[in-house]
Amino acid sequence: MDMKDLDDPALLESTDKSGMLGLVASFPDLLTEGLEYGWTVEPKESWKIPSNVLIVGYGGSAISGDILRNWLSSRTTAPIEVCRDLELPAYASKETLAICVSYSGETAEALRLLDASIKRGCNVVAITSGGFMSELSRKLNLPLIKVKAGLPPRAALPLLLSSSTIALTTFNVISDARKEVVETARELQVQTTELKPSVNSQLNKSKRLAQKLVNTIPTIYSLERMSSVARRFKDQLNENSKMPAKFDLIPEACHNEIQGWSPEWLSRQPSSAFPVMLVRDSRESDLEFSRIEMIKEQLISAGLIHIHEMRTQAKTELGRLLLPINLGDFVSVYLALARGLDPTPVPSIEELKRRVESRTHEKSRLKSSLLS
Repeated sequence: MDMKDLDDPALLESTDKSGMLGLVASFPDLLTEGLEYGWTVEPKESWKIPSNVLIVGYGGSAISGDILRNWLSSRTTAPIEVCRDLELPAYASKETLAICVSYSGETAEALRLLDASIKRGCNVVAITSGGFMSELSRKLNLPLIKVKAGLPPRAALPLLLSSSTIALTTFNVISDARKEVVETARELQVQTTELKPSVNSQLNKSKRLAQKLVNTIPTIYSLERMSSVARRFKDQLNENSKMPAKFDLIPEACHNEIQGWSPEWLSRQPSSAFPVMLVRDSRESDLEFSRIEMIKEQLISAGLIHIHEMRTQAKTELGRLLLPINLGDFVSVYLALARGLDPTPVPSIEELKRRVESRTHEKSRLKSSLLS
C-alpha cells in the first residue's frame, strides 16, 4: 500500500471525512468538559463507602476504567477492577460500587451486567450519553451521569474518564481530583498543539511514527502500571488504523513472550513487518529500567531491529498516562490517513454486533425484561 503525504492538508481533510483528527485534538477540552457534568439522577445518601469498585464496560467505554485503575491504585484502599466479561465476578455484592459505562447506552453486554449488578445488590452507577441505559436508570432511579452524545465511543474517552472520577469522588473512594484533571488538560493542550496536522512531519513525532508503521503489525510493551496506555494504543490501531496489533506487559513478557521472538522464527519473516513499541515514562525505578532495557536488548539480538520508544514528559500522575495515550491516538489516526483510509467508520464491529443480536436477540430480551 502506497503511503499518503501527511503534510498535505487537503488530502488529510478529504480522507478524514468524519473529523477524527479534530476529535483527538479536542481531548483536553473534552477532559475538562466531563468535569462539568453533574448527576442527572442523584445517589442515595444512605449508600456506604464501597469496599471495592467494579467498572463495567467494553471497547472505548472500558478504557476509562483501565486508566482509573492505573492512576488511583496507590491512592485508595478500595480495589478498582474492570469487568469486560459476560458475567460479574463472584465478589460483586452490596459492598461493591458498580460503575456501568456504555457511551451509546445500547451495548448489550453492559446492559446485561447492569441488570446483574442490580440483582446482586451492588451500588450501581450508570454513565452514558443516552440510549436504553439512560432510560432504565431514570425508571429505576439509579444514579446517572449523562454525557454529551454524538461522538464515536473511543473519542468519548476523556468525557467518560472525568465523569467516572466524579462518581468515585461522590462515593468517597478518592478525594476530589478535579485540580489534577485540570492540570493534566493543560499539559495535553501543549502536546496537541505540537501534534496537530499543520505541524509538518519533521517536527511532528506522531506523524513520523505513523509513517514507520505503515504495512506492519506492531507489538506494544509497557510496564504493568501503564497497561492502560498499551491497551488503548493497540485498540486505536485496530479501530482507527484498521490493522492488527497486540500488546503485552513487563515484567510478565520476560517470562514467556520473549521466547516467541526467536531468531529461528524471525529469520523466516521480514523484520520490518513487526515493529516493537516500548511505552516509557520518566519515573521508571532502577528495577523497571533494567527490565525494559534487557527486553529491548533481547529483542534486538533476536532480529527485531525496528524498536521505537514512546516517551512523554508529564508533571501529573494522570498526565503520565494520558499524554502517551493522546500521542498514540494521534499516531493511529495519522496511520489511517497515511494508508488512505477514513479512521472513523468501524463496519466490522457494527456488523458483528448486528449478527450477535440477530442470532441471540439478547438486547431485545433484556429490554423487555428490565422494563417489565
